[in-house]
Amino acid sequence: MKINPKEVGDICILEIEGEVDAEHSVQLKKAIVKAREDYAKHFILDLSGVSFIDSTGLGVLISLMRHLNENNGKLKLAGLQDEVRSIFEITRLYKVFDLCPSAEDALREMPKKK
Repeated sequence: MKINPKEVGDICILEIEGEVDAEHSVQLKKAIVKAREDYAKHFILDLSGVSFIDSTGLGVLISLMRHLNENNGKLKLAGLQDEVRSIFEITRLYKVFDLCPSAEDALREMPKKK
């Protein structure tokens, strides 16, 4: 898995490529923790390069969402491929997460830094 972080004010855009599964979830968790410590209040996870996500990967996303909700942060998931989107539909997590067609769309919807 490749993770490319981008900083836009207090927003971290994580471009993720590959599979978000038990083997790679620790790597994603570390990237999230580092971004939170360094600058990020809000997150956009660009999943357009993700071909598969399993329950461990979903757990990482849920954990991040809970943390952000407790700290007035926002999380948007962007660019879900069909296979990944179907996992969100089967688990009904599409009702829990804010899904956007692209990272650009998600960025437009994010709160502006004051």
